[in-house]
Amino acid sequence: SLYELQLLSAYHLAFSQNACNFSVPGAGKTSVVYGAFAYLSNLPAEDIKHVDRLLIISPLSAFGPWELEYEECFGCMPTTKRLKGKLSLDEKKQYLYSPCPAKITLLSYSSVPSLLEELTYFLRTNKVMVVLDEAHKIKNTSGGITAASVLQIAPFCSARVVLTGTPAPNGYEDLYNLYKFIWPTKKIIPFEVYQLKDMSRVEGDERVDTLLHSVEPFFIRVKKSDLGIPPATEHNPIVVPMGATQRRIYDIMKNQKHLQNL
Repeated sequence: SLYELQLLSAYHLAFSQNACNFSVPGAGKTSVVYGAFAYLSNLPAEDIKHVDRLLIISPLSAFGPWELEYEECFGCMPTTKRLKGKLSLDEKKQYLYSPCPAKITLLSYSSVPSLLEELTYFLRTNKVMVVLDEAHKIKNTSGGITAASVLQIAPFCSARVVLTGTPAPNGYEDLYNLYKFIWPTKKIIPFEVYQLKDMSRVEGDERVDTLLHSVEPFFIRVKKSDLGIPPATEHNPIVVPMGATQRRIYDIMKNQKHLQNL
């Protein structure tokens, strides 16, 4: 069951269909996506907002958690397909052209550039919600192949979701591609990349308020303080003396490190 802030986030995503979730780790971003997907996939097939497939673009390490959390949310395992290294490029292409793909397709960021034509067909043929997990991987605005390829498939998605707890670690320019992905036909951010970089460098830039006002309707963020986590309890360390063998190993390593620094 989703708690109140997760329900609010899922409602925001289902209502907008194209949105960012910048919540902190542990806020349940995966469950929120599944909540919105459950609603949108149960709309009548003729409804313009209906979706019937999920394409998760993420690091390989996230494939398992997406599958396991679906089972935790719905009590059953979905049909899934991992398009990863064990499959040849031809096998990946054949799958994307198949008439009945799995409910959830999992793809790494590095695979997108080599499958652009096939992904475009897949997205045109099915009603797909595309989720960018760890979406800060597409923030490169300096001609990065991965970022450019992901943006190239954006117009063909039926719904678009951006997930990252660190949306702008380097500056406001990191937001540019995230919002270009969720709304490729709209200019949500009313500034160019060079202007965003200027705003990051100049403290108190007057344009920041305009930027925040422009992006605000399209993202939701659950903060650590919203999760009701009690403050950390600090305990005094328990000192455990090393045994003779441990001390000998430690002294050897310490001495080697000292010699390396000379």
